[in-house]
Amino acid sequence: MKHILFIDLQYRQRQILNNLEKIMKTFSGKIILVTGADGFVASHLCEHLVSKNAKVIALLRRNSGGIFKNLNEIKKSVKIKWGDTQDLSLLTETTKNVDIIYHLAAQSHVGHSLHNPYETITNDIVSTLNVVEAARKNDVKRIIHAGSSEIYGDPKYVPIDTKHPLQPRSPYAAAKASAENILESYFHTYGLPVVMSRFFNIFGPRQGLDQAIPKFILQALNEKNITIYGNGKQTRDYTYVDDAVNAYSKLGLIPNLEGKVMNFGTGKEIQIRKLAKLIIELCNSNSKLKFSNNLRSGETPRLLCNSNIAKKITKWKPTVSFEDGVKRTIEYYKDKTHLIDNIPYML
Repeated sequence: MKHILFIDLQYRQRQILNNLEKIMKTFSGKIILVTGADGFVASHLCEHLVSKNAKVIALLRRNSGGIFKNLNEIKKSVKIKWGDTQDLSLLTETTKNVDIIYHLAAQSHVGHSLHNPYETITNDIVSTLNVVEAARKNDVKRIIHAGSSEIYGDPKYVPIDTKHPLQPRSPYAAAKASAENILESYFHTYGLPVVMSRFFNIFGPRQGLDQAIPKFILQALNEKNITIYGNGKQTRDYTYVDDAVNAYSKLGLIPNLEGKVMNFGTGKEIQIRKLAKLIIELCNSNSKLKFSNNLRSGETPRLLCNSNIAKKITKWKPTVSFEDGVKRTIEYYKDKTHLIDNIPYML
């Protein structure tokens, strides 16, 4: 019996790969589901897919105001589906005839997860389980998961490659690591064509205001002091959102990526205090740096990416320099300086 099951799984995996090689050459005409579609990165991804003539289903969590957030400009170019990824029956129905799923829906804020661990872990894990189960039932041809470098925790060495041990320091990171385990288990058990990505600190227009770059920009544009956790010597490896979307695009099209885990980052790090000083300079601001005593609980002190595997397999490379990306993000916020009033209410 075990021998028969093994042969059946091998046949199923070969069948999936053969189908993928036939269809994954272009997004044109493909039916693509994007979960969390009105989020920061997902909304940029939806715009890209629409520009490539994909038939995009944008899954959004319903709100009583009918607000489309970051999708307002393209809402007529996508199929809006109101719902929640924690609803398996909805996902099972929505994924019928879908070619590709980009699973970006998540409680995506480390700080929020510290105050709401149950919500974060339940949402992110159950959502991922439902996505892969619906995909399995409907023979979706590829599922791309949005992972995070936060799962590496305090690094034992840098730059961090995919072999680095996973040691999450926050409920958010723990949920992301657990979601990857679910994806990997479905790949090995059912031959589900999953692709796992781990991005290092994506930034750009529309990013959440609780993140360092948009918060610092708004503080600088409003001539307010910039608050930094700890001494500001913690580092991050920042990737501009357009480069991240390019990576996601490649993960949807390139054949034979099933079961692989890949890091995406620039391989360059910057101290948070130097980041703040650069933003002050580019904004022509008189803001000063204000340091708190300690790092935020759960914060990773250093992140620096080794993306050699991704670059070798996908030929991806970042094209927007960090400074240019910051300049573009500043331009986005110049007519939105009033948003600084919302920052005190962000966790």
